[in-house]
Parts: sequence; structure tokens; C-alpha cells
Amino acid sequence: MKKKSNKQLAKEILNREIAALKRTTKLLDSKFERACDAIISNKGKVITLGIGKSSFIAMKMAATLSSTGTAALFLHPVDALHGDVGVIKKNDIVIIYSNSGETQEVIKLLPLLKLLKCYIISITGNLSSSLAQYSNISLDASVTREACPHNLAPTSSIICALALSDALALAISLQNNFSIKDFAKTHPGGAIGKRLMVTVSNIMIKRNIPLVTGSSKFSQLLDKTTKSNLGLAIILDDKKKLIGVISDGDIKRIMKENKDSESIQIKKVMTKTPVTVSATMLAAEALSVLEEKNINALPVMDKEKVVGIITLKDIIKSIN
Repeated sequence: MKKKSNKQLAKEILNREIAALKRTTKLLDSKFERACDAIISNKGKVITLGIGKSSFIAMKMAATLSSTGTAALFLHPVDALHGDVGVIKKNDIVIIYSNSGETQEVIKLLPLLKLLKCYIISITGNLSSSLAQYSNISLDASVTREACPHNLAPTSSIICALALSDALALAISLQNNFSIKDFAKTHPGGAIGKRLMVTVSNIMIKRNIPLVTGSSKFSQLLDKTTKSNLGLAIILDDKKKLIGVISDGDIKRIMKENKDSESIQIKKVMTKTPVTVSATMLAAEALSVLEEKNINALPVMDKEKVVGIITLKDIIKSIN
């Protein structure tokens, strides 16, 4: 019999793990909703626990929760049994990982967690286990078989526990309205931090801004907006103070409503008291403003002076 190539073996293993994840998706029920609600309404900390391979998933879960707005930390069960359990306080939520649900170092901690009135969420492959029975909520991460050819090494079960954890953490962050701005605050370093800490002044357009006065002819405004291709004209008074804006969409609407463009008075058709952003604002914050107002470009201000224009396109380019 011809030996399978490494590529063929890899495809078989990946397909087994994909099948396991699809099964986990089907196993989701109201308990997942309750777990999310419990963590969202929690006043204390979230502690994650796990032994062996499960410890890596528990560590990852604590890191993901913390980076997406939910304070969490990992505690190794062995360390907990030898004094570090003091970090767990009354009414904390404890998320415990164990595929078998019978890991002794974990089981020994359960009576104490109950005594402290901790809310226990378990992610396990055995809903009939001691851990599952002790838990307030037990999420099903069981698999019909491991991806391992011998059905021994924790593979599919680990992938399912990891994916279920990510789903839990990210569902919570979305329910908490965790924003790009919030994400920037929790990631000040590295490539992500560098990307998210970009300010409006770093990426705004400073040259050839379409500036016109309220007394300018509409044809002048058309000429400047066409040449700039920024989607926005900024209207100033005689003292160069911002008094309004006209977007490309406004121009199209105005031209449709008025056959004689020369008779159009800019002051009468412009948007007064326009939305603006500060040059010192984070680009991620400016993105939130653009999305909330459903617009593509904004004037950038330094105190009362217009110093540039920021566009949706430029922001997305800078943070991707």
C-alpha cells in the first residue's frame, strides 16, 4: 500500500478538526448565553484554571478576555493548592478547563471555590464528570474522536476548547461595546499598538484642501472639490473660521435641485455647525465618529483653525 504524503495526512487531520468545530457549533445552547451574561454582570475578577494542555487554553482565555475589556488572570491549580488560591475572592468567576472533568488537582479546589461562593464555568469534554456537576454552567467541548491518528493526543478537543473560549470572550466584548479605541488602550506596544495609536494629525490631508468662503461662487467650490477629490468642501468666513461644509453628496443633490448653479448661494445650502475632529484625536476614535455619522470625510481642527481633512479611506488604510 502506497504511503500517504505529508500533505494528504495534514488534510485529513485538519478535516477532522474542522468536523469537530462544526459539531461544537451545533452543541451551543442557552448555557452559552448564561455564561456570557454571568461574566458581563460580574463585579469581581475572572480566573481561569487548567492543567497540562488545558492550562495553555486557560492562559490564552485570560489573555483574550483581558485584551478585549474583561479583567482576567490565569491561576495554575497546583500553585492554587499551595497558597496562591488567595488570589481568588468571594464572588469571582472561575472558568475551569478539563477535557476529562476529573483532573484531581482541579477537583480538590472545587469545595473551596464553592465555599467562596465563586461562580464556576467549566469547559469540558465530559458533562457527566465531577467538574461538570460542581459547575454552575458547563459548556460542552466534547469530540467524537481526536484528530490524532491513534485518537490519543489532545488535538481536536483542544481546538474546540480554544474556539469555544474565543467565542465566549468575543461575544462578551461585543455585548460590552468594546471599541477600536478601547482595543488601542489595551495594546500600547508592538505592531498592533503602533497601528492603533496613530493620531489624526499623522494621516490627515494637509495640502490642497478645498477651502472656500461663504461668499464664493458655487462654480469655484465645484472646481476645488473636483481637483481635491476628497469628497468634502470646507466653508470659511472672512476671518478663516469654519462655518460649514458641503459634501459630494450635497453637491449632487443641490445640482439636481438647481438648474442654474451660478445662482446658488453657498451659505444657504451648506451644512452649518458641521461635525469635526481634533488633530490630536486617535485615528481609531475618528473612525468611530465617521461610522456613527455615516460620512466619509471630516474637517480636522486645531482649536478653532482648520488644519486638514481626514477621510474614511485614509483611516482604514492606516489601521489595516
